[in-house]
Amino acid sequence: MLGRALLALLVLVGGGARALAAPPSVIFILLDTTRADRLSAWGNPRPTTPALDRLAADGVQFVRHFANAHSTRPSMPQLMSGRYYHSNILGAFQADAHPREMSFARRDPTAALLPALLRDRGYDTAAVSAHTWVAADSELGRPFEHFELLPFTAADGHGDAAPLVDRAIALWRARGRGRPLFLYLHFMDMHIPRRLPEGEPRFAVPGYDWRARFAATGEPAFGQDRRRWDRHDARDFTDRDRAHYEAVYDTRLQYTDEQLARLLGAVRDDDPGLRDTVIVVTADHGEELGEDGRIEHPASLADGVQHVPWIVAGGAVEPGQRCTGVTEHVDVVPTLLALLGLPLPSDVTVDGRAWFEATGRLVAPCGGTAAYYAWEDYRAVRARRYLFEERPSGSFEARCGGEASLHRVDALHRRRLAGPGIERRMGRLRRLLHDRLAERERAFRVDRYDAPARSFIVRADFWRTTEAASVRCVRVDESTDRSALGADGWMWSGRGVTARGAESQPLSVRLEVPAGVYAVDAAATPIPAPPWLFGFARWRRKAFLPDVPSEFPPLGTLDASRGELALELPAAVGRGHHVLALRLTPPGATPSVPGVDEGQRDRLKALGYVQ
Repeated sequence: MLGRALLALLVLVGGGARALAAPPSVIFILLDTTRADRLSAWGNPRPTTPALDRLAADGVQFVRHFANAHSTRPSMPQLMSGRYYHSNILGAFQADAHPREMSFARRDPTAALLPALLRDRGYDTAAVSAHTWVAADSELGRPFEHFELLPFTAADGHGDAAPLVDRAIALWRARGRGRPLFLYLHFMDMHIPRRLPEGEPRFAVPGYDWRARFAATGEPAFGQDRRRWDRHDARDFTDRDRAHYEAVYDTRLQYTDEQLARLLGAVRDDDPGLRDTVIVVTADHGEELGEDGRIEHPASLADGVQHVPWIVAGGAVEPGQRCTGVTEHVDVVPTLLALLGLPLPSDVTVDGRAWFEATGRLVAPCGGTAAYYAWEDYRAVRARRYLFEERPSGSFEARCGGEASLHRVDALHRRRLAGPGIERRMGRLRRLLHDRLAERERAFRVDRYDAPARSFIVRADFWRTTEAASVRCVRVDESTDRSALGADGWMWSGRGVTARGAESQPLSVRLEVPAGVYAVDAAATPIPAPPWLFGFARWRRKAFLPDVPSEFPPLGTLDASRGELALELPAAVGRGHHVLALRLTPPGATPSVPGVDEGQRDRLKALGYVQ
């Protein structure tokens, strides 16, 4: 009360003391699956985003901004906390089935999420989401005092921009005038399924019968055998197929921009110069649109997936500024707080850098020289012309693709480099990567878990082969170049393992788990025996698709007191079965299967996350 009374007194007296402005409201617009180069302001010749272009001109356009991971689940924690290697903050359709999503994972006491930081500084907080994962009961959702998840059908997979903007405008107009508002809006219109607002693409390919090749959801209707094996494979796209795929994406982006124009118009009706409102626009990740034969956003560090827009306008921001250095998602929280004049709490740490001065001018020079990617399966650095990636030793990706790789990046295309001449450059980038991420990664992995009180599973994605295993990478499908590991008579797709026959030996694997002693079971599903004379490729596809385990053969009680479990998987367990995971049950707990939210499973199928 005293603070507010003093503020009122300063406003009334006016004489020698300058009146203090109330902190501005913040509207944070998250455009899921939106790549920077499809916005007009980033060079798209089509008029896809006039409203966002105007907003960028009224504020700051961060031209070379990169997400810190390839998809929503790893990207959002880093965006909303400013920290690399942050645990999951979104909902899961299967609990206790991923290292970052275990219910007993410890939270970093030095990290805080943006809505909590602003709520604790006196902001009202509200959110409207079109994404099933970004919900009120998620860790991201809990700091909000008001949270709305748009209704949508399982077939649609996500909500639409028009009703989202309707709700956003209603919340904006109903806000209390005495306190600033933090309003978070999560749009999904650029994510599959991408339905055309008028039933036809606005940027149609002349003479092209798209209905003969694509579904109304925007997804390819041809090459289904290929995409059942690998849904991201687009090497069978013709130039006209790809042009249509881009046209559908640009149509959804233009439609979303039209809805954002309504929202920005309503905000400017109340605050014409945006003096009391800061607007932030960015994306969790982008989307591949057929470049290099890939679509959607697989575990890819291509620029189509990683290079995303970032716009900040309003409040104290001076208009017409451009930051041309490299910025990344961990910079967003510290930059916004600096603009708002809010120092970090003494017990909170960020890994990113603030690029604003409190005056609304950019720090000079603005931006760095590299962006960093941090996730369970990789760490990488994107410099100006090169991408260097490291994978965990013994992982499926390391065994098939090497533990380290270097790519030359030219526009939206990557070319893997090889030969003795690259070692010096790889060494420099490896040191850069180590200096930036090693300490944070080490802190993340030490004391990572509390003692579990119930069963959990470790999927085959996160197993590591031991040095004792005789491993080779083999191509198992010529049409898609799909690879698997051949290991001691087993086939390992990265999603699961199966023993090939009588020649199979016990498979040696290791995995990182909470320290303890566990009853260990294989989590498997039966598969048909491979046919002798025909249909082998189709059998392989069926065998290596992910599924829900239905059988749990016991492997014994094993000691993981040092936080690592090493075991030999008996060949008998993998014959006629696809082993998807290991189930670990601590002493005193009843073996169980982590539950699956079937309603969310259906929605995630529409989004392409579950097959």
